Amino acid sequence: MASLSHSFRMTATAVAICLVTTSCATLNDFSSSNSNTTNCLAGGVLGALAGAAAVAAAGKGDQGALIAGAAVGAAAGCGLALYYKNRLQRLEQLAREENLTMQVETLQTPAVKVGAAPEEAGIVAQVQDEGMFPLGSATLSTDGQRQVRKLASAFAGKPGEKGTTAILVVGHTDATGSAATNQALSERRARAVASILAEQGIAKERMYFQGAGASRPIADNTDPLQRGKNRRVEIVEVNDRATLVKRVNAEQNNPKYLAHGTATSAPKKSTPIAATGSKTEQPGTAKPGKPAARAVNRALVDFGGQPARGSEWNLAQSIKPKSGGFAIISSAYANEIPVSGCQADTPRLSGEVKSFATGASLNEHATRDYLPGMNGRAWASLVNGHLVTLSPVAVLRDNATLVQNPKVYVTRDYANNKGKANDTLAATANTYEGEDAILYRVFVDQPNKAPVSCIDVVLRKAGDKSLDGTLYYDNGGEPYAAAYAPVRG
Repeated sequence: MASLSHSFRMTATAVAICLVTTSCATLNDFSSSNSNTTNCLAGGVLGALAGAAAVAAAGKGDQGALIAGAAVGAAAGCGLALYYKNRLQRLEQLAREENLTMQVETLQTPAVKVGAAPEEAGIVAQVQDEGMFPLGSATLSTDGQRQVRKLASAFAGKPGEKGTTAILVVGHTDATGSAATNQALSERRARAVASILAEQGIAKERMYFQGAGASRPIADNTDPLQRGKNRRVEIVEVNDRATLVKRVNAEQNNPKYLAHGTATSAPKKSTPIAATGSKTEQPGTAKPGKPAARAVNRALVDFGGQPARGSEWNLAQSIKPKSGGFAIISSAYANEIPVSGCQADTPRLSGEVKSFATGASLNEHATRDYLPGMNGRAWASLVNGHLVTLSPVAVLRDNATLVQNPKVYVTRDYANNKGKANDTLAATANTYEGEDAILYRVFVDQPNKAPVSCIDVVLRKAGDKSLDGTLYYDNGGEPYAAAYAPVRG
């Protein structure tokens, strides 16, 4: 009997590892390409292994308990497999009928205990906005209303069935326009879709909505032929409200969305010019036979860097993906996803998740507990003899949530000028969370008039040091990059 118990535990662990490391697409392909019987059998086997392993882990190793645990697990596994099989079929049929571009993924939570299998947790449908909303509008088109009503039928429960799941509607835009405008527009669109879902019988108390704006791009915003993919509506259904909170936390400050920037055009290359004083020279009057003088930014500072264009952004290698939760980033993330630096990005703004029934924000149980060394402290480093300081750096432990935007202080020629900073630059920051470190991304508000454009720094969550960093600055219209690894003040 000991060998039987050991076999169940080993097999279930292997299945759990397999499922956690298998992509959503693979799971969806299996479900879509196999019959209900096959899905039930597959789910039943996984459920049986999980059920038996749970019994064995609890120390109940007699044969009767193992069989009972396997039976309960098999029934639950079969039910979940058929549920998601049916949901995927309905969404695929809807996509064909309406000629919609839709990506559907199933969600799983990782195993809570050693020997247990991951649990089915929900489903995500990403629907491309192809005429669903007129440009710049939150009013559904006639086609959009019909499409959303059909989507509602796919997410509605059976007649007489009491819905216990939680549904989140997220609006996404491309990056054209301001971040604030895009966030507000995407929130209104998400609410409009939720309204149609409610009209079709989905309880308001089950629904939440969010405007993510352009903060989570899935395509290149600099390419007019690609950026339209970022205009989409995302409908997430999960087992319960607690699972919804986990999903929201997993998406907030997720480094996977660094794969694409939010800048809508690449920086233009021009001839570098020498850094000089702190004023801006006005264009002179053109002399006969000579072109007019170009405006020269006298705020330029020589940080001793190299041209940033074409250089590889490798800070992602210092950010280990978070373990557990949803949307687990592949361990090969840093090497396979072409992430970009802050010079190809702009400040990102995502709205709160709100209850459709009450309008209240989803309680994510955030605390005021700061990450060590990030409770308003200053971080600074010399860059080619110039002191560059970020202050205050204020980031919470929960999801690396930013509390306050910093300012960037530049003290030029610090060895001979240890007094007041020459430049005090207002800035906006975004944070992205890894397992042991965060990316702290800082954008100067008026980079064309400042000696610094933006800064990327990887800070250890322990708050003891920075692992890597890059400071970007303008050199005659071309972005340059210099190494920047500040220490805590």
